[in-house]
Amino acid sequence: MSFFSTLSGLGKLTLKKGVLLSIIAALLVPPVYAGILLSPKWGPYDHLSNLPVAVVNLDKGAVSDNEQIHVGNDLVADMKKSKDLGWDFVSKKEANDGLKSQKYYMVIEIPSDFSKKITTVLDPNPQPVQLNYIQNEGLNYTAAQITNTATENIREQLANKITEKYTKTMFGKLGDVAAGFKTAADGSSKLYDGTTQLHDGTGQLLSSLTQKSSDINKLADGSKQLNAGTLALLNSLKAKQSDISKLAKGSESLKNGTGQMLQSLNAKANDISALDAGSHDIKNGLGLMLNSINGKSKDISSLASGAQDLNKGASDLKAGTNLVLDNLKLIKAGNEGVNAGIAKLAPGSQAVSDGVSQLSDGSVQLAAVAAGLKAALDQLANSNAALASDPGFQKIVGTSKVLSDQLAGISAKTAPLKAGAAAVADGLGKISPATQSLATGTATLTDKFEQQIVPGAGKLVAGTALVAGGTNEVEKGWNSLSDGVSKLYAGSEKISGGTSAVNQGWKALTQGVTKLDAGAQQISGGNGSVNEGWQALTAGVTKIHSGADKVSAGNSAVASGWGDLTSGVIKLDNGAQKLNDGSKELADGLKKGADEAGKLKVNDKNISMFASPLETVGKKVNTFPVYTVSTAPYVLSLALFVGILIMSFFFDFKKPVGVAISGFAWFVDKFSKWSLLAVVQALILSLFVLVFLNYKIDNGFMFVLFALFASLAFSTIVFLLVTIAGNIGRLAALALIVLQLDITGANLPIEMLPENMRALSTYLPFTYTIAGFKSIISFNNVDIAWTNAYVLIAYIAGFALLAVTASLFFFMKKDELVEVSA
Repeated sequence: MSFFSTLSGLGKLTLKKGVLLSIIAALLVPPVYAGILLSPKWGPYDHLSNLPVAVVNLDKGAVSDNEQIHVGNDLVADMKKSKDLGWDFVSKKEANDGLKSQKYYMVIEIPSDFSKKITTVLDPNPQPVQLNYIQNEGLNYTAAQITNTATENIREQLANKITEKYTKTMFGKLGDVAAGFKTAADGSSKLYDGTTQLHDGTGQLLSSLTQKSSDINKLADGSKQLNAGTLALLNSLKAKQSDISKLAKGSESLKNGTGQMLQSLNAKANDISALDAGSHDIKNGLGLMLNSINGKSKDISSLASGAQDLNKGASDLKAGTNLVLDNLKLIKAGNEGVNAGIAKLAPGSQAVSDGVSQLSDGSVQLAAVAAGLKAALDQLANSNAALASDPGFQKIVGTSKVLSDQLAGISAKTAPLKAGAAAVADGLGKISPATQSLATGTATLTDKFEQQIVPGAGKLVAGTALVAGGTNEVEKGWNSLSDGVSKLYAGSEKISGGTSAVNQGWKALTQGVTKLDAGAQQISGGNGSVNEGWQALTAGVTKIHSGADKVSAGNSAVASGWGDLTSGVIKLDNGAQKLNDGSKELADGLKKGADEAGKLKVNDKNISMFASPLETVGKKVNTFPVYTVSTAPYVLSLALFVGILIMSFFFDFKKPVGVAISGFAWFVDKFSKWSLLAVVQALILSLFVLVFLNYKIDNGFMFVLFALFASLAFSTIVFLLVTIAGNIGRLAALALIVLQLDITGANLPIEMLPENMRALSTYLPFTYTIAGFKSIISFNNVDIAWTNAYVLIAYIAGFALLAVTASLFFFMKKDELVEVSA
């Protein structure tokens, strides 16, 4: 559908519905809205002097340095000169009445002790200065913020004035400080002279102490060495006293021990002889044991060979059990086939028995009929001779006789056949349970054979393998035992020879211990005498050490005291030197301080610098020429959305019945006309802002293009909502507008919103239209504008797709097709 056909269809639609004037009025809503809100050139801060604020001055003044001060009056005088707010200087009652009658936005009260508290800055307990104010915030929030700023400015001005007062007071006292510095400098000069003399005396005393210090140290060291030597000698004697005593006791014990050893050796001589004889007996017994083990080695080898044969037989048995199991499985399958055949044969044999029984009964009946027929023919022949002589009749009579005889024979034979058939049927009935029992037994035998016999054969094979392995180990152990007994026998031979040698050595040891016992008796007597002499020597050295210890302690005390005295004099000399240096520095510093304090001259500019040393210097970028430019992005977004919503009341979204048309064709027709109205609205608004309101926008083309994107995005959203829900959809669109008023960057930056509001703003179209208009109007940043335009294009595509889906869905639900007014 071309643009002109769409425009033509739109014209026909509007003329048909008689709503052309309504649509034109709706198209003019955005420029009218923008004209009202964007045309004023004044700002919210242009007429602050009209904002009534009551000022109550209760300050009574004070005296500072014999000078009368009235800081409250000075503050009122400064307020009267300024036009920051609409100051109204009234009494406290008038101020309270005006606050109650909602006349004043704020009341500022200067307390009666305002000046007096300023003079307490140098007091031990300075009192902070207070400026009281009452804010009537309920009248207007913006006015409350403005009065907050004004109050802060007043506080800053008062702080500067108070600081100036404090600075003047402090600099006024600098003359007294300079005089004090000069007096202190004179006193410190005298102190310097005294400390110089003190330092000279401590230097002489330190020199004398230092010269004699080495002699004192030598005396102390010598006495310490003497004391150490006597102590070492005494300690050595004491330490060895126990050894000497032990030596005496040990020699006595040695004497007793050798006596006991001699007695023991004599007592054990017979046992040693018996040990010698026993070792010979052990050797003989091991010889017999070795012969017996070697004789049984062949039997052990035979046992191992038999175990191997047993294992091989078990393996063959296992193979046989597997073969038996396979045959049992075949028998089981055959029994199952026999059972199945008998199950099929039993009904047939019963049917045969029944048939033979019927045949027997029928043959008896036929035989009786044939006999009756024959009797009737015979009777007829006897009564009619002519008929009897007729060859044909004779032939019939002969045939009936043969038939009667044969039927009688058949009847006689069918009786055994009937009995046999019944016997067969009865036999099959008896055979069937037996074959079933046979099959069940075979299955049970097969399962048990498979579950118990075959695994048992496997375990038997494993057991015989273990037996074979065990017998091999027994054979190896027997061989090892044979080798061990051989070695044991060889060792017993050595033991037998050793015990013989021990017996001979025991005799020689007894003779030696006899001589040792005699010598131990002599040593014991000599060590007793040595012990007595050692004790006497220890007592004498103890007395010598006691005297040396007292001499050493006295000399150590002298040396320590001499060292402490020297250290004290050194510290005294160092302190005197530092005192001398410090008094000189103090004198020089005080004199210099007095000179510098005397040179210090302060004027009003210096005092002002002390009171307010900081001055901020800054500049603004991307400034707004007038206040309304700051609200333009928000106003333009709101005007476009409201215009689209109003237009939806006059646009025909109905689906009349009549002409057949698809849901997609209906959507294309309606959406193209609706989008054309949105484009027209955006062009009217953007041209009105550029031409009639004369907004200075550097990139006018981008401004118009972005307005088109914004208008189409809003129109697509409204189209979807109205298509789905009609007036309820319009109400939802209005709710969407209200939702976006405060959380899309209109009043507050999005970064200042709560976290959940920031997250929600990312999904709202106003966030991107306001940001895009702002980047074009204030920043002239095309990149940011295009970034937001891409998001709006996504809105257009997404909601258009949803609208198409909704149209197709609604048309599928309707039984009648719609009529297009074109």
